[in-house]
Amino acid sequence: MFKFKSRTRYIIIIVLLLLALVGTWFYQALYGSTAEALRRAENFIFTRMTVSQLGDQGAMRYFFVTNRQKTNNDEALENRFGNERGTELNFGLFDTRVEPSVGLGMFINPSEWFQNEEIVVKNMAALQQEAFVTQLRDLVDASPRRSLLIVIHGYRERFPSALRKTSFVGHILDINSPVMVFDWPGDQGSSLRGYRSARNVAAESGAELAKTLELIVRDINPDRLWLIANSMGGEVVAHAFSHLYQNPEFADAGVEFEDVVLTAPDVSHEEFDNQFKREITSLTKNLTVYVSSNDRALVMSRIVNRGDTRRGESTLSPDMLEEAARVAQLVDPDSDLVTLVDVTPVNRTRNFHNFSLETPEFFDDLFLRLINEQTPFARPLYRLETPEGASYWVLTPGR
Repeated sequence: MFKFKSRTRYIIIIVLLLLALVGTWFYQALYGSTAEALRRAENFIFTRMTVSQLGDQGAMRYFFVTNRQKTNNDEALENRFGNERGTELNFGLFDTRVEPSVGLGMFINPSEWFQNEEIVVKNMAALQQEAFVTQLRDLVDASPRRSLLIVIHGYRERFPSALRKTSFVGHILDINSPVMVFDWPGDQGSSLRGYRSARNVAAESGAELAKTLELIVRDINPDRLWLIANSMGGEVVAHAFSHLYQNPEFADAGVEFEDVVLTAPDVSHEEFDNQFKREITSLTKNLTVYVSSNDRALVMSRIVNRGDTRRGESTLSPDMLEEAARVAQLVDPDSDLVTLVDVTPVNRTRNFHNFSLETPEFFDDLFLRLINEQTPFARPLYRLETPEGASYWVLTPGR
């Protein structure tokens, strides 16, 4: 009996060790170090984004506007801005190099990218407003569509990581257009108090984003102006458009933004449908909202906000969406100005919230929306209708 128990114990230990080894191998295969992931990456050469390239340096030029208060003018520019909101705008440019090129089909861990040195900020400079306008306008004029892409990030984003994530988005999207980031102080801490503080700051920062958009429309006037806002950045955009909508001089001028794209927006569902949607669509040709049924961050946001559903949450369950994705039938989209795209079938991210940084199918669909101006009907999406009759589009695996 003793020998039997000992043998059983040894077998269990061996099995556990084997499972641990297999688990370690599997984790490294999918989420190993960034360097290993890069070695496995496709040798994908990005050639479309030529307007922002800096000679033979392999670097790209981006621009920033921030409403953060400066903490210390003696610090390096990257570390000069704190997490306090100011009402004055600070302008600048930054040059980055991504090493090496990254294929869209690879597994990546963007968090490591932004913490380490794979995205290198080669140069950064503060600009006066006039110089900012002049340099950005020169790139807009040089772009094929006289276009400008503005990126607005979400909660807990520090200034340095906002710059690197903007570079990452521009690099992967590979759009031949100048790219700038409107940076706001969303890094208010990870506690419940910090989250609520960030929501207040986001709403207040809408005023500075509105001022930025007014400046760009007035002094640069791109033919195509695209905005992409992620998570709580959607709150900044929503309040910015409220300011623009309530400004008769701007609202009556017939200004139309080409596209506003909200990804996993952490915005009140009720406020969005009752107020923000009307204000945004009155000034925008196309409003696209990417949502997900399995977004854990927005589920937590709903709890914090006492049950208020967030706009970035899908109204359909993952099982319903997976079943719908099997129905290969496209129908004409309705005339609603808001396009809802559910990414649940392709959302493989760790907390299912960062699909706008980690999902190749999302970047593919976004590129088709912005550059080719393709409606959902012309893109690889499947149309659904909720029991209430609302149209819904589903982004499906495969490219």
